[in-house]
Order: sequence, then structure tokens, then C-alpha cells
Amino acid sequence: LRAAAFLLTGVGAGALAVTSSPFIAVAFCFQTELTPGQCWAFQGSQGRVVIKLPAPVWPTALTVQHISKADSPSGSVSSAPKDIAVSGLDNEGDATLLGTFVYDIERELLQLFLLKNEFHKAFQYIQIDVESNWGNPDYTCIYQVQVHGRRA
Repeated sequence: LRAAAFLLTGVGAGALAVTSSPFIAVAFCFQTELTPGQCWAFQGSQGRVVIKLPAPVWPTALTVQHISKADSPSGSVSSAPKDIAVSGLDNEGDATLLGTFVYDIERELLQLFLLKNEFHKAFQYIQIDVESNWGNPDYTCIYQVQVHGRRA
């Protein structure tokens, strides 16, 4: 991947929220509002982010959100991620692929993707690889990501 990898823990980069339920949804918002341009933007169409969760989780799903065409000043959402791969990282940094999916700009803004976890492993680190966007050659934006699962 051309873009640098980032480790986000929610400190200074956005908001991180965790419920007290054993079934949790960890939300990482690169910005707390869906304001055009207020996102995690990276150069080009490929990038990687690693999110450190507050505790190990058995991940079950991931949601991704982007702004709408109507909210975009240009009327385009070509900077939205398209092909996305999600992996869990163990303590040694070894990745376990949990799923690949396409964020569809013609569907609803908040999209839920079920993850596979055939090895029934808990992870404290979730790696998100954006492999392409919807045609913007200059940059890609991610506005909100939520990791759903059960606390280990």
C-alpha cells in the first residue's frame, strides 16, 4: 500500500465510545460529525489504519459511513472507500483476515458488513485496508468506522 499505516486509539484523533454490555460496539469516529472534509483522508486510493480497541473483542461486524452526494460540495463521493479488507491482529502483529467487502455509494450511508471469525479469536487490534476508492485519484476519505463484537 502506498499510504502510511496509522495506529489510532481515539486519543486526539476522534471519539471512541464503548458500551458496558458484553455485546459491544466500539465506534471510532474520525470526526464526531459528518461534515464534508472532516474525515481521515489519505493520499491516493489505498491506505491502512489499525485501530486499538480498549479491550480484546470477538469481532462480528463492521460498519462504515461516508457522507452523501447531497452533502458533498462537489456533488461527488468518489473519495469514498470501495474495496475494503478487515483483519484482526494478534499480539505479534500477525493478521487474520476477517472479511473483504465493497462499500456501495449507491446504498445507505451507514453500511454493515458481517465478519467471519472461523478461529474464534479475540483481537484488540483491527486492521482496515482500503484497497480502492470510487475513482478519486488524489485522496480517499473515511468518516466513521464501528467494530461490533463481544468482549473477550
